[in-house]
Amino acid sequence: MTKLACHYLPRLDGVSAAALERLFPEPSIAAPLLSLLEESGVDGFNLGSLVVFKDDAPILLLPLFEARFDLSAFVKGWAKKSLQAAGRLMPSVFQPRILGVGLVEGEWSEIGIDPQIDGGTLDAAYKMAFSTLQTLAVEHKSDMVALYNFNRYGKLPEEVCNKFNRVQFRPCAQLPIDFSSVEEYLGRLSGAARKDLHRKMRVAPEVRVIRSRTIAPYLDRIYQLYQDTVARSPMALSVHNRLFFDIVCERVPGAEYTLYFVQEELVAFNLLFVKQEALVDKYFCMDYRLGRKYNLYVLSWLENVRTCVERKIPIYYAGQGTEKTKAHLGATFIPSFILFKHRHPVFDRLLVWQSAVINNVLSHLGFWPAISPRPTSDALVGSDVITGNSAAPIGELKTHDQSK
Repeated sequence: MTKLACHYLPRLDGVSAAALERLFPEPSIAAPLLSLLEESGVDGFNLGSLVVFKDDAPILLLPLFEARFDLSAFVKGWAKKSLQAAGRLMPSVFQPRILGVGLVEGEWSEIGIDPQIDGGTLDAAYKMAFSTLQTLAVEHKSDMVALYNFNRYGKLPEEVCNKFNRVQFRPCAQLPIDFSSVEEYLGRLSGAARKDLHRKMRVAPEVRVIRSRTIAPYLDRIYQLYQDTVARSPMALSVHNRLFFDIVCERVPGAEYTLYFVQEELVAFNLLFVKQEALVDKYFCMDYRLGRKYNLYVLSWLENVRTCVERKIPIYYAGQGTEKTKAHLGATFIPSFILFKHRHPVFDRLLVWQSAVINNVLSHLGFWPAISPRPTSDALVGSDVITGNSAAPIGELKTHDQSK
């Protein structure tokens, strides 16, 4: 008879690196990310895991986080004052303590599953894990249980989804690399987009680019650029510690930095996870004034496209946010969602009945876009570079690869 047991683990000491890799097999990078985040920490978050064991071997893992979600932190002006006042009256609604399932770092959240277990055992493991999750929420006095940033790749069973309320979250942008050159990529864009890129690429010769996995000389500047970018962000749910950027290339296979210099000053960096299956754009942070002057976001996009083309990477995952800009650059989008359940049945029913209203309010406050970006296709894609168009050169970045 199969024996299952579910345990809450504040740390992953009870799960070996080999077991993590088995639960999150390639091409997923969740296993090294979970270990990295446990080592580096995330300000404002307590991390943990729910693990189901079969005969002492882990077969199912739910990444967990605990945090207080203060809605007023993400808005300004009258909305901030209103939400602060509401939070004092009803903290469990406007400043809830959340027990979340999902990755606070990653393009989308995943559940770790042993690929060798049978369907019946998996169903039993899911039931045990989510039953334990509800018990844990009561023990930790959580106001809300949330399944954060999932999509169709997240491995959530339908019966679990049906027990939670659902709201739309920010979609993940993707660009299929089904072209053989940057010129061909540019030729597929609209005339207005091509003209815009030609104009913005005129400053490319003034920007020096270095790709490297060794960033010790630049670490202070990298972390300052990250902190400045977080301070400008309307939706920074978590803040990494400096250690994350220091050791990410050691801990995560394929992690590398692209560094952008203007007049020998580091003015932007792009943290990437580069694997043969896909290039994942994790963080692009820049000096706001110089970044805008030298069009560094566009240059970084084209540099990533070029990298995909050169290395024959089939898809470029460009992350969440700036949906209009990414659509302008040819991206499609993978829809994401958050599932949640409040511990107070009255609030829970209210949120269920008013789900459409909640979506509209959160869109208005800037939590996720009110627009409907271009839908995704099932194709997975990647992309590349910065040289020119067959009609007229648009500039070339001089890139030095120091990643080896």
